[in-house]
Amino acid sequence: MFKNEKTVVGIALIFLAVLTYWTIFSSSRLPGGEMSDTVSQGYPFFSYTESRLSQGELPLWNPYIFCGVPFYESFSSPVFYPLRGLPLILFGSEVAIRFLFPMHLVLAGFFAWLFLKSIKVSRWGSLVGTFAYASGAWANTLFYAGHGSKIICWAWLPLLLWAVVKWAEARDSRYIAIGAIAIGMQGLSSHPQMILYSAGCALILSLFLIKKPVVRSVSASIGGLTAILLLGGALAAVQLYPGYQFSTHTSRGEDLSLEAASSYSLAPEETLTMFLPGLFGLRHGFTDSTVNGVPVYFGRLGLRLSSEFMGVAFFILGLTGIVFGKNRNIRFALLALTITGAVVSWGGYTPVFAILYRIFPIFRKLRAPHMAAFVTTSSIALASGMGFDALFTRQLSSVKLKKAMIALGGISGLFLILMLAADPVSRALQASWWTRVGITDTSQFGAVIARRTALLSKDFLRVFSVTGLFAALLFLTKKGKGSVWFFSVSILAISSVELIPFNRDFQVYLPATTIESMFPDAPLLREITGEGRVFPGGNHLVPLEIRSVYGYHAAKPAATDKLLSLIGSSSPWVLRQTAMTSYASSEGAASWEQFRPVLAEGIPGYPLDPMPRAFIPRSVFEGSVDVGFDAVANGIDPQIRSFIQDTPVEYDGVVGTAEILVDQPEHITVRTHTSGAGYLVLADSWYPNWEVTVDGNAASLYRANGWMRGVPIPDGEHVVEFSYSNRNVKFGGIISAVAALLILLFVLFSTIKRKRLNA
Repeated sequence: MFKNEKTVVGIALIFLAVLTYWTIFSSSRLPGGEMSDTVSQGYPFFSYTESRLSQGELPLWNPYIFCGVPFYESFSSPVFYPLRGLPLILFGSEVAIRFLFPMHLVLAGFFAWLFLKSIKVSRWGSLVGTFAYASGAWANTLFYAGHGSKIICWAWLPLLLWAVVKWAEARDSRYIAIGAIAIGMQGLSSHPQMILYSAGCALILSLFLIKKPVVRSVSASIGGLTAILLLGGALAAVQLYPGYQFSTHTSRGEDLSLEAASSYSLAPEETLTMFLPGLFGLRHGFTDSTVNGVPVYFGRLGLRLSSEFMGVAFFILGLTGIVFGKNRNIRFALLALTITGAVVSWGGYTPVFAILYRIFPIFRKLRAPHMAAFVTTSSIALASGMGFDALFTRQLSSVKLKKAMIALGGISGLFLILMLAADPVSRALQASWWTRVGITDTSQFGAVIARRTALLSKDFLRVFSVTGLFAALLFLTKKGKGSVWFFSVSILAISSVELIPFNRDFQVYLPATTIESMFPDAPLLREITGEGRVFPGGNHLVPLEIRSVYGYHAAKPAATDKLLSLIGSSSPWVLRQTAMTSYASSEGAASWEQFRPVLAEGIPGYPLDPMPRAFIPRSVFEGSVDVGFDAVANGIDPQIRSFIQDTPVEYDGVVGTAEILVDQPEHITVRTHTSGAGYLVLADSWYPNWEVTVDGNAASLYRANGWMRGVPIPDGEHVVEFSYSNRNVKFGGIISAVAALLILLFVLFSTIKRKRLNA
């Protein structure tokens, strides 16, 4: 069994995953902690998705936050990504979230191994490179914040690169199919920015694999890559197409300013954290990263929730592979990727990003260039396999080995000196930070300085130890002692000591073991809220199916952002006009009757009752979206006067009632009775995918008061039905199905062709 290289790699990766994520396998505690997206967004959204799927419904709309918001289209429910959707359906949300990271560690390692074998790295070099990729901190420390979609994209990247290499070699259609699957899985995982960076990696690698005749090779390489990207994008169209349609209604639909696009850039000096992770105080954003309330992190990133640390051992091997690797084209490609990833991640700290922003429109839609750092760490990790071969399989001459040994010995000695001087070095590094925050007397921060110094001392000790051990291993190699497997196992042992405890330090767990225990039922709050909403509310009420005015979600329509900014003004009128019926805080909940006196204080004529979600305005006037928002901000009661965008008819003096009969996420039925023709207004968020009928006949849906839904109705009694259209998902699903069929045909064509050649 152990003679089979795949078996060895598979067992080793499973062992690595279990060690790295031991708490997951040894306890029932759930991942997550303060500020973790897993807690604030992951669990509520997964719970809602699981609930809807159990009813045989795809969750297209979330009515429980922000007065309603698109859900599936906003990349909040990536159920069509198999390794998320299937565990969710079969085993539930807890299992789907718990095992996402260890599962993709194994997957990423195996794909990295495939790539390394395709570029002719040795058996033991491939094992080293596999571990370098799979155990790197960039992906595994994302666990800290719960950014699962990023680790999914990272895991599929080496399979995409493998397909590019194999296509360049064989021009076999099955490699287009496999590359398309890699892109498709990234697309279904719901992180478009990571997909774009991955596509850029594939393009750069393709350019370095061009052969003679050049024109023919370029056309074949670019044509194959284009087919991979188009087919992969089509495979993920069931997610990407609705997501694209959604993006046109968000702030991302318009170009971001250069300042916004370059926000959350990685300061160039922080690239050094690839081998000195505590240089600027490690992570930031959680209470365990502060001393006496002062953040230990003092870099310029703003919110550092993961680490670029890749282990000193793998960093040395990666640089060696890029400089001395046997495969010239691959090492140059990995060098280009390393530099490109670093420069893009630096974002606004260099003039290069401004040039990219002006030339390439896609850079005007994205922010947080820091994400591109994974391109650098991934490239160096993959190069470490070639670096191992260069140092330990007799590829380098005795003279070069001796120079490398002396250099590593010198570096080891230097860091021994730095370790002894860690305190003054730490203070010197922090000097600019003290200046930036306006602190002149640093004596009061002794505990913080001590913590930072301890982190830096640990870094210097690590570099000193690893470079010293490497020098010793090279000495044995130069003397012809020790076997290749011994060197490989030694390096894996060194790197395991470096990375496994480090990665586990970024893991945060809850005392809770089920989602239900995290979100206990609140029957009293549900009762006092009724058909209205809780202010401020939030995602924690989604599993309880209680509507909120507020919530947490990075992707929102522009109208929702504008409404939230109005609510932030704390105007009592604005709060009422969200159909708020209760107020909830950590101290408890208050009904409208209890909270109204606080809202109405000093405001003559403030209504006695909360604004209902469905009502018939007395007067209706034509008004743009901005006019509608201004009316809400200025306290004009929509029940008395509503402003409808592009309405063909205005009404005045209408009297009527509206009663919600059916209230489901994607289907709402309202019975109306009016004294004359008028409008029904539903104080739920407007979005173009909503369709409406009056007595079963199609009707027009208008945008009311900036963000509500308005429907013209004749006089008398009528039944108005709002239904959320799944047309974008259906259209995307058809494209995905066609792409899946084409991928299958590509594989069948390749199989038939190879059988004929072998016959």
